[in-house]
Amino acid sequence: MMKKRFLVALGALSGALAACSSDIKAPEGSGAASGTTGNASGGSGNATASGGSGNGTASGGSGNGTASGGSGNGTASGGSGNGTASGGTSTGGTSSGGTGGSPLPTTCQPGIPATTQVPRMLNRQYDAVIRDLLGVTTITSQQGKKASDLLYADFDGPMVSDAWRLYQQTAQAVVAEVWANPAEKSMFMSCDPSATDCLTNTIKSFGRKAFRHPMSDAEVQRFQALGATMPAGTPDEVAQATLEAFLESPSFIYIPELTTTMDSSGAGIALSSYEVAARLSFLLWGSVPDDMLNQAADNNQLGTKDQILQQATRMVAVKDKSGPMIADFHRVAWAQDDNTATSHWWKMDHDGNPLYQSALKPTYQAEINDFFDDVAFSGGSFKDLFLSNTAFVTKDTAAIYGLDGSMYGADLTKVTLDATQRPGFMTRIGFLSSYSHPSDTSPILRGAFVTVHMIGVDPGPPLPGATMTPVPPGNYTTNRDKITALTSSQDACKACHNPYINPPGFVLENYDSIGKWQTVDPLTGTINPVADVTFADGDVRTMHNAQELMTALSTLPKSKEIYANAWVQYATGRQMNNNDQCLVDQINTKLSGDGYSVLNMIADATQADSFRVRVQATP
Repeated sequence: MMKKRFLVALGALSGALAACSSDIKAPEGSGAASGTTGNASGGSGNATASGGSGNGTASGGSGNGTASGGSGNGTASGGSGNGTASGGTSTGGTSSGGTGGSPLPTTCQPGIPATTQVPRMLNRQYDAVIRDLLGVTTITSQQGKKASDLLYADFDGPMVSDAWRLYQQTAQAVVAEVWANPAEKSMFMSCDPSATDCLTNTIKSFGRKAFRHPMSDAEVQRFQALGATMPAGTPDEVAQATLEAFLESPSFIYIPELTTTMDSSGAGIALSSYEVAARLSFLLWGSVPDDMLNQAADNNQLGTKDQILQQATRMVAVKDKSGPMIADFHRVAWAQDDNTATSHWWKMDHDGNPLYQSALKPTYQAEINDFFDDVAFSGGSFKDLFLSNTAFVTKDTAAIYGLDGSMYGADLTKVTLDATQRPGFMTRIGFLSSYSHPSDTSPILRGAFVTVHMIGVDPGPPLPGATMTPVPPGNYTTNRDKITALTSSQDACKACHNPYINPPGFVLENYDSIGKWQTVDPLTGTINPVADVTFADGDVRTMHNAQELMTALSTLPKSKEIYANAWVQYATGRQMNNNDQCLVDQINTKLSGDGYSVLNMIADATQADSFRVRVQATP
């Protein structure tokens, strides 16, 4: 692809990124966050620096030496600083939201939580960025894989050598893909690389988008230095090396927030208009700003909440860009499809059922994504997540919903199902087939999901060995009878299962192990979905069917709070704290009223003071 002489400068990035600090929240000029001289964040240190200066190799730094998109007193790549500098990550690193850890706070304490200065792009964001910048969606040389399939899995903490190696390899694969496709190449460079000023203009125009700020003269000069190596490369080789340098620069891989101007409120450091634009675009689109957002940043029109909300409202309405984030939040962060040990999504197969195909799990997942997007973009609100009877089917999945598969093709098609039988996402194939056993339903798995993640009551893990307890001998005619006997066989089990876990699962017994509607149990007995569900201490209600259960959940205050909490954690990328609890409370109050749409809630995450003002951790 490119001759080795052009990779010498790029190779200098490796040591710099691998040495990147694990905590980049130190005040400017303080050295490391621990207060020691060494790793620095936005300041200076005598060893390695992140967005600051030191006296060694620089990545995201400046100085004098061999340069790859940058310069340094040794070797450098893209940015400013005199040390081994390379962005950095927060304590805890880049996050896609989620829950866990210590008990969540419940009291609002006004203020701005400390945040990372240099978060790293998530892999899903990397895919979206190279799609928007270069038109690349798959890598032909890698069997049509996405670029993120070639990267190290998302991780917390500083850059590690294996991750950096994969960033390099992926950048090279992307460059090869771009150079083999004239349309993609034109998105990077629209002129003849041998023409006067072509490369300089390309560096400025592409750099503005890739680095999310106008390129300074110094930055442009550092990239131009790629063409000054000896022996000289051809204009085409230099152009390829330039693109690779962009894709391997910390200013591309990371999303730095290094402004030091205090906000007029005195609450913290005001983000620049370019930093606010990046926050907006990476939150709502998982990608770089578009031309309209860049123009607003250039005109310094992102300094107030109203200006930010105007852009957020515009951006969240662009379904092609915000849809993946909205689906990801609902499915992964809220509905717990996070691939952890406690998640049951997609881990069960039902190969003995002729209507089910394990190979169609991506289709079942895509339906869940489409369901959440449909609720959001049809103006739906929180209650519609539980009550919408919209589904998406193919010729292979229609029969599970009682539809004629011959009426549909291979692509998902929107349909309307029976509102009494199919309210909300928990009556779709994806959820029901995941929270089941291979050949029969699992009231325990389904009930535990509802109880813990929707109602907010956590009875704790099962007792040691409980999952190995055999079903007492008996002539059972329904799975419900069998589960009742099993969980009533020990007092310790009965205390949690009978009042909390089993009842919501029993209400969902009309759906078989893959989600098909049933009124007669495979054990020959008649399905009885009636159960007394505990929604809170002293709030026990008799539910007669799934529609009643979903209606109750859609109006439950605790369920709304859980939803608001999940969104705030996802949007901020950090665990809940007393400061962010204030935003949870504000969103939760709006969820309690009518007409507050999912898209309204998504946009409202940008209205917290912490969205435009940052506070650094105490060293």
